[in-house]
Amino acid sequence: YKSLEEVYQKAKFIISVSDDITKCLKISFPKIKKNKIIRCNIAINKNKFNFKIKKTNLITYMPRKIPDHSETIMFFLRKHISKKWKIQKIHGFKERETFKYLAQSKIFLSITKSEGLGMPPLEAAIAGNKVIGYTGEGGKEFWKKPIFTEIPHGNAIKFVQEIIKSTKEKLPKKIFNKQRKKIISKYSLEKEKLSVIKILNSIKKK
Repeated sequence: YKSLEEVYQKAKFIISVSDDITKCLKISFPKIKKNKIIRCNIAINKNKFNFKIKKTNLITYMPRKIPDHSETIMFFLRKHISKKWKIQKIHGFKERETFKYLAQSKIFLSITKSEGLGMPPLEAAIAGNKVIGYTGEGGKEFWKKPIFTEIPHGNAIKFVQEIIKSTKEKLPKKIFNKQRKKIISKYSLEKEKLSVIKILNSIKKK
């Protein structure tokens, strides 16, 4: 704690990639001057996705962060999911293969720890998935319906109920696509570039 305190107090600038990280920094180190913390926009390159891939009744998820939660959800789900749907675990895949499955699936399960700003839910949303699961706290700044459905952390029963419900519902395409376009714009390479330029200009002024 002493070393962390020294590092953050002596830092000239602290870069944050989410509102949640900024709040955590302020509560952890209340003596830090507010103008030290600069927000940087993260980016997801939409060109990495093949939007021509046909969507199938596929549910994807990444179990790496909290495998015990993933196992519980899959155990509860096994007797209730329709045979028309398949589930694909994304683990140990290269980026290209991961994006291929995200482009193919209709539902993505966000099973993650609390973290600054998780990329997989955003990537899944851009790939055209309905995203169900944990926000990781940082994700709350973009976790809005109809694309995103929040599940309280650890509530496996609620998780399974929402998955089953989503396999039976048709997404409101017009609203869904409008929200998806906003996400693509907000987390674009252009926005990231502008935020980095802003950071550099702030450093120059100091």
